[in-house]
Amino acid sequence: MWKIMFIVELLINACIAFTGFYIISKVIHSTRFSSYPAKSIIIGLLTGLLGVLLMFKGIQVNESLRMDLRHLPLVLLAFYGIRFPLIIATLIIASSRFLFGVTPQAFVAFVAILAISAGMIFIHRTFLNRPFRQNVALNVWALSMVTIAVLINLGLSDAALRLLLSTWTIGLAVGILSSLLTLDFQTLNRQVELYKKSAELDHLTGLYNRRVWDARTAVLEQEGRIYNVLALDIDHFKHVNDTYGHGNGDLVLQQFANILKQETRPHDITARIGGEEFMILVYDLSPQKVVKVANRIRERIATERFQLDGFPAIEITTSIGISHGKRIPIQRMNTLADDALYTAKQQGRNRTILLNQQDEQHIAATQSATETIRS
Repeated sequence: MWKIMFIVELLINACIAFTGFYIISKVIHSTRFSSYPAKSIIIGLLTGLLGVLLMFKGIQVNESLRMDLRHLPLVLLAFYGIRFPLIIATLIIASSRFLFGVTPQAFVAFVAILAISAGMIFIHRTFLNRPFRQNVALNVWALSMVTIAVLINLGLSDAALRLLLSTWTIGLAVGILSSLLTLDFQTLNRQVELYKKSAELDHLTGLYNRRVWDARTAVLEQEGRIYNVLALDIDHFKHVNDTYGHGNGDLVLQQFANILKQETRPHDITARIGGEEFMILVYDLSPQKVVKVANRIRERIATERFQLDGFPAIEITTSIGISHGKRIPIQRMNTLADDALYTAKQQGRNRTILLNQQDEQHIAATQSATETIRS
């Protein structure tokens, strides 16, 4: 009867562990944390508390010895390879053993938990690119340390061996299953990220698409920051397509986009709006500085040799229109940038034209006066 109760309690431990693993995995993969250290501390605390809960739901073998699956949460963190949370969880789980009494057995359990975590760091490095082997090695190592602790506390006896047999059977099965669950969780999250990126990025250039541009710029008017919108167009791009083929036109677009990535800041938003049309959002630069940025891009494009398939490399140019302002609706800023781009095209291409907030007011007044005359 005692053996059946022992197995039942271990299975309850396993159910608690699975539930905890799901919650902790959700936190690990969450993108809602603005601070990585804060996220690490939360993961470490949650994992440590899970280990303590498993301990409290464990089996009291004798007056000073408890058996449970407290090592499994540490296996989870080691499998993910996140060390700082592992250290936090290890200290919580190891120290909490003394809540059941400061005894030699508690001290042995304390040392065993520290040894489990130390060995797990080495195992994670050794089997870094072999997740299943890594998982088996982590669980075997943890159960081996548990075995040593039990033999130190109980000695080599039939009771100790029966206890360890049940612990190994259930602990290894639950450990492997939980890690397989973790692998599935990682695969699912990678797929979600891929789908998210494919929905946000232009398939050809890897820049943001029009949908993301509209979403990211929708609240610019309320932010109250100075911002600039750059509208870029490849000069005579139709000639490239007609002369060298659409496949080479795509190659030119890709190389053009790579230059834009290199010449803009990480927090600038660069998007392909359609065809050979691109937009860049640049925060907090004066008209003089944003014109310098635009001219740097334009000059880099003009001096670059664009590689083609089956043809010699070619040179292209770009025209850039810029709108500059503050608290102006993005639709108006887009229109101003397009107007500036059109002006650059009309003036001979391969040039930069800027319209600022005062120009916008002037254009609006001119349009209003025209409409009044027409009416």
